[in-house]
Formats: sequence, C-alpha cells, structure tokens
Amino acid sequence: MLIYLDNARSIGPNSQAGVSRGRGLNENLAREILELHTLGVRTVYTQDDVTGFAKIITGWTVVPARQEHAGEFTFNPRMHEPGAQTLIGTRMDQRDLEQGRAALSMLARHPATARHIADKLVRHFISDRPIPALADKLAARFVETDGYLRIPAIADRCSD
Repeated sequence: MLIYLDNARSIGPNSQAGVSRGRGLNENLAREILELHTLGVRTVYTQDDVTGFAKIITGWTVVPARQEHAGEFTFNPRMHEPGAQTLIGTRMDQRDLEQGRAALSMLARHPATARHIADKLVRHFISDRPIPALADKLAARFVETDGYLRIPAIADRCSD
C-alpha cells in the first residue's frame, strides 16, 4: 500500500527532504486508512484530519530496489514532517515513527472504528442488510475488550 498509494514518495512539506526538493504530501494512504480500515467514510474526521494524518505518516516508505531488504518497510526521518500534528482533536506530539504508531493505536481504539468494524462483520457474517442492534452490541464489545472479539463459548465449540 505504501507504493500503490504513493506514500513511499510522500514528503512532509517542512521536512529536510521537502524543503530541499520542493515536493510534498500525498494523502492517498491516510484517507484509505481512515475510510476503509478504521473510522469509516463520513464519520468523525475532517479534511484537516486527512492532511494531519498524511503528515504523521510521511517518511513511511520502502527500501529502494537493488538494496538489501528491497521493498521492505523503512522509516526515512528526512521525509517526515516535523512537529506535532492534530488528528481527530488529539495532539500527536510524538516524534518520527512513534508519531505514526501512536496515531494508528488511537485510531484502532476509537469508537467510530469499533462501529465501522462491527458493521462490516455483521454484513459479512450475518446479513447483507445492517442489523443496528447487533452492530451496537458488537461495537460495545470491541470497545470493552480493546478489539478482542473472541466469544469463548463459540470459540471453544469450534476448537473441538
């Protein structure tokens, strides 16, 4: 996804690389993570959050071809937008790679993510039509258990 959505070339405008190269930010991966993998479309985030998150994940790239470990994830601090960013009202003042990790952790625990994932699970496993009461229960369980959705009685029967 880093390559396909051009984050591997996304550069913080005020980063060392951004100032010297005059190139800049790409929001594709940030929007994809917010809309498809965490919060869902048209939920609690704004365009400013997309831009802020894109800045948070600048420097997330891949090892170039012809180098050992080519294609693997790496963090390039020269490409990372320096300073604190704001994401959904939360100030992210960690540095470098840790800023992105903290942002992903916050997004994974957000109630909107719980609801988005619950809706997807209900649609996939139960019914193509939303069942709000079931999705509400599943989202509440997601929040209560920090995303651990194993239901012991069912899981125990499946392991027999």
